[in-house]
Amino acid sequence: MTKPKIFIGKHGTGKTFNAKAEAAGPYVIFYANDILINDPYSFPKDVAIIIEDVHHKPNKDKIMDLIYAKNKVILTSINKKDVPKIIINACQVKLSGRKNRAQIAIKRIAPNSDDVEVIDDNMWNLTKAYLRMKDRSELLRGLDALQPPHMQILSWVAKNHNSERLTFVASTMHRWPKQYFYPLLAHSFKGAYGSVEPPSRKSNNPFPTICRKLGLRETDAYLVKSMVQNKEYAAWAATKLEDSECKVLRITKTKIKKPSKAKATKRTLEEFF
Repeated sequence: MTKPKIFIGKHGTGKTFNAKAEAAGPYVIFYANDILINDPYSFPKDVAIIIEDVHHKPNKDKIMDLIYAKNKVILTSINKKDVPKIIINACQVKLSGRKNRAQIAIKRIAPNSDDVEVIDDNMWNLTKAYLRMKDRSELLRGLDALQPPHMQILSWVAKNHNSERLTFVASTMHRWPKQYFYPLLAHSFKGAYGSVEPPSRKSNNPFPTICRKLGLRETDAYLVKSMVQNKEYAAWAATKLEDSECKVLRITKTKIKKPSKAKATKRTLEEFF
């Protein structure tokens, strides 16, 4: 069995870039403390699993289960000392180069700019840059160069620094032209010291719960969407789910009408006799 690779290097040295290149095909990305694969043996073997930031509170059991199940696992970390020994021993350690790819990308767009603080397209590092960088113009150049998805970077930033300005930025996303988003985001905060915490994503996804109620694996959402096209299956599924869950699947929950109780007519004493 070939050992999975773990790419180690400082921020901006191309760990994620190298991991994607190593995947050489379709891949999914998870953070080491938030891996959403519950059955490693049923996960498609032709899809690589990139696990980022293994130095930060990694779910050791899930990572090792994925490795033992012979999935194509690729990991990244900013250092070796904070990665659990059991994971290091199970991997081939690859050191990323010293070139800061983010610096190169920014220099390509703004050749006269000074070197910015280290920032790359990893959401963890982008959020840290948002929280800590004092020069917001440099932060803006980094955001423009890397183009992180609007909703994703906003959810990370909001988890770590929520404010009225940030709420305003969110409110403009679908009302204003896209080119205003990064300037508004960059200048919504002045920059200070702050630690990064990833946003919670599990509670926003209704499909794992729906799958469990229908007797399927939590990862079988694609299967449910296909099966509810069958009217008989959709009718059965509707009996197992709440109204809100039926709306997610776009199926109708048949309401059973309770038989109405006949109103008792009042009879006078004379009528009774």
